[in-house]
Parts: sequence; structure tokens; C-alpha cells
Amino acid sequence: MSGMKEVLKDAVLLVLPSLSPDVTNQLVEKLMDQGVEGLDDLVYVKEDDILEFIRPIQCRKLLSSWKNQEHQNCTVVLPPAEVLPSVPPETNTTLGSPPSSSSRPTSSSLASASATHSWTKNFQVPWNLMPDGIKSAVENGQRPSPSDRRQMIRILADEMRKHDTNPTRSQCLTVSRKIVSQYPKSFADMLGDKQVGGGYESVLSQLKVRIEYLNRTNTLSHHRIQRSDTGTTRKQSSTDSYGCTRWQPALPPGESYDSLEVKRQKMEEMHLHEGISGAERGDVCKLMEGTYWLQRHMINATPSPTIADIKTKWPYLFTQRHIYGHFEQLTDKKVLRCLELSIQECGQIIIEFFKSKPTNDDIRSILSRGENDVDAMVIQLLLAHFKEKLDGVFLQADEFATPSDVQQSLHLPESPCLIFLGQSLSNQRWMLSLEGQVVCEGAQPNFITGLAALFASFYNFNLQYQEEAACTLEFVQRRFVDINPECGSKAKKGKVTSKKSCAKKQHHCKPTGFLTSAKTCRL
Repeated sequence: MSGMKEVLKDAVLLVLPSLSPDVTNQLVEKLMDQGVEGLDDLVYVKEDDILEFIRPIQCRKLLSSWKNQEHQNCTVVLPPAEVLPSVPPETNTTLGSPPSSSSRPTSSSLASASATHSWTKNFQVPWNLMPDGIKSAVENGQRPSPSDRRQMIRILADEMRKHDTNPTRSQCLTVSRKIVSQYPKSFADMLGDKQVGGGYESVLSQLKVRIEYLNRTNTLSHHRIQRSDTGTTRKQSSTDSYGCTRWQPALPPGESYDSLEVKRQKMEEMHLHEGISGAERGDVCKLMEGTYWLQRHMINATPSPTIADIKTKWPYLFTQRHIYGHFEQLTDKKVLRCLELSIQECGQIIIEFFKSKPTNDDIRSILSRGENDVDAMVIQLLLAHFKEKLDGVFLQADEFATPSDVQQSLHLPESPCLIFLGQSLSNQRWMLSLEGQVVCEGAQPNFITGLAALFASFYNFNLQYQEEAACTLEFVQRRFVDINPECGSKAKKGKVTSKKSCAKKQHHCKPTGFLTSAKTCRL
């Protein structure tokens, strides 16, 4: 039963890594009391079952993840059949009749058996191989130097790879928790005198990044395992796709190119008569969802079409609603909800971190202005921390400017850019520009909706992050939207070129210390 408890803890912490150990234990106990016997049972958990332990938004985030079967990342591989307990010889079963419930392994017993045979459960941290600085730090309850800590991570990764050349995040999580629970004074993530979340996030991040680095030359394709409607698992092919799950899907059943083209033309006709307001119609939403294959077929074409060409064929694809919708079909992520939940969860922590440890004068200046909008302040602080310019991704125009005015008065870059109409970034109307043209006017005048549209456009149209804001955008991607591919990056060195002359290329990601931590903490 203790093995099942650890598996459930992993399922919870992979979605809510900042949850405290006490709350996590209470939540897991409640799940087991409710009758959860395996990971497959998590899809039946309801909000009322666990609402007493976590906040409503955390609860919905957890349930949504489980229903999308994201918890499969923490599933432990079952041992070979020969090591599973066999049916006792005294059990009488008639040929062709189903075995009794007592002789048939339950999901609980299988999960427990699999957990028992996982190498991480018996893995011993090789403290005897650690540098003298680490040994001294843990003995005296002090924090090791960054160089000693990096050396510890290298040794730890090498030892883990003797068991598995590419340990999963779940396996790294188990080892990281062991280290922090054994020596919290030396390795727990702290903000002042308070422990941040479970305390192991920075160790986990450093360890996983090191393992990814060691496997950077591995040419084996990484596949997502998905469960079909029949309950069987299948492998989904890897794609361009840096974080995308349906970069170029198969044709929908019963459809052809011609039938989808008829639907596209129908929407084009609707746009001629109703304009952009037709994007909110229910039938347009269904048509946009149903023609996703044709949208990707055009966007992924070689040579790449211009944004202007795509907008001519798909005018509704450049509305706020359908920018979000296309991104969700492409990545299985609700971009606006991800940003809202993540900034709600850790936005204030990031602000407090920079208040206690401002890393440069630009950060001090931003904090002195007393911005009321947490969303806008967090992004400005990240840009300043990474020494990136605000106008590399955000521009400001007159409060009453039209798209035509903006295009004439501002030098709009080829890369995606968010234009705010007014003197601040908070509670202002916004426009989105691509390839030097305004392509979308926001329906809701606030910062977070504009940020969601801006970020989604990079994925929707296969665009790379511009050099002027690449680190900040990658932080948003990895920490806020939770898109963490095993390798590669959407950042590009040098000047960003448009889709008219550049197809997307992949580059290895070089994470910074702040990005690696993914949460503000004291190292």
C-alpha cells in the first residue's frame, strides 16, 4: 500500500509541484479512503472529494490534468510477467471460466508490485562520491556552494543513468525528494525563512536538465504515449513540433481535402457578409474546429505561406477566440487558462523574490512604479532580469489609434508583437501584429488576454521567439504554459526572419539558472 501511496503522490506533485508535503499526504490519504486503487481511478475523482485540502483553481487544474491522462507520466513500468505472483496451485479454476477475484491481480496489487520493482525506490544517493564541499555542508547543515552543487548533480545523474539512460521526470522527482528530505537545511528551496512548495523543485530541475544534456546526442525519437478510446495504448509520431501534439494530424474520418475546402469557403463567405463578429457564431466555431487539418496543411506547407496569405484564406483564425482554439488543438493546452492559473500560483512569489533580491537597476525601477497588475509586472520583471527590452515584444500606441494608424505610426517588426493602446500595459485595448501588419484586435482589454494571444501565435504559425525576448518567452512556455519538450528550443540566435523566408529550425536549449529553477528560490 505504501507503494501505491508514492505513486499517487507523484501524480499529484507532477501537476501541483508547489504543494506542501503535509497537504500532499492528506490529499493522498483522502484519495485512498475514497477508494482510489490505481492511476486509472483518478479520472473518477470529483471536485467535492478533495476541495477541503486545496484551493478551487488547484483542484480544477488537478482534475483536468488527470482526465487528460497527463498523470501517465508518473506511471512506473510494470515488471516482467514472470515476477508477478502466479495463481496459487490450490486455486481451482475451470477451463474457460474467469478466475476468481481473489486470484486475479487487482490494479492496486499491480501498482504496488510495479512500485516495489522500480529502481528509484532502492536507489542510494552516492554521498561517498560527493565533493568535500558537499560532505561538509550536509554535515554542518549549511548550503553548499553553487559549484559544489553542480558537481553533486553531475555525479548523481551519472549514477542514475547506470539504472536508466534516460530517467523520467517522475524518477528524478523520487530521487530529489529523498535528497531534500534527508538534508533540508542544505538543499530545500527557501524564500527567506519559508520553504517554497515541496522544497525540491530546484534540485529536480537541475537534475532533469543535466540528464537531458547527457542525452542530447541520442537520436531515438521521443513519443508521447496516449490512451485510445478502447483503452489500449498507441504511440503518436513525433513532429516538428517542439511541444505540439497535433502539428500535422490525419484527415478526419469521412472527410477529404475537397470537403474541407468547401467548409473553408463557407466561412470565407460568412466573413464577407458579417465581418469579424461572425467568429463568435456557434456554427463558425464548429467549422473552425472541423477544418483544423486544412489549416495545418496550409500553415505547414513548403515553401511557407505569408501571414497575409493565411489571413486571406482563414480570416477567423486571426480572432482572439480562434487563436486560442487553434493553439488548444495544436498542443492540448488552454493557453489563457494556463497563464491565469500559473501567474495566480507563483506571480506574487516572483515579485517578492525580486523585491528581496533585485538583480539589476531596471528591476528596481519597475518595482518602484508600484504596478497594480500582477500579470504585467511579472512579465516586465522577467524581461528586466534577462536583460531583454520591453519594446522587443510590446509596443504602445495612442489610446484611440486604429490598426491603420498603428501601422503608419509605428515600425512594426516581422516577429509577433503586442501593441497596447494607452500609457500603460494594464487594462488597455491591445492589437497583435505579425510580419509588420496588425492581424488581430483584442476582444478583452487586459494584459493577460493579449499575452495569451501573442504566445499562441508563435506555435500556431510555426514562428521562432525573437532574440529580443527569447529568454522571457521560453520562461513563459516552460513555467507558465508547461510545455517542456525533451530537447530543442523555439529561440533563434541572431535576427529573426519572417515566414516568408524562413522555415522553423530546432536549436538546443541552453537554460539559464533562473529558467532552470522554474520557481524563485534560494539556492
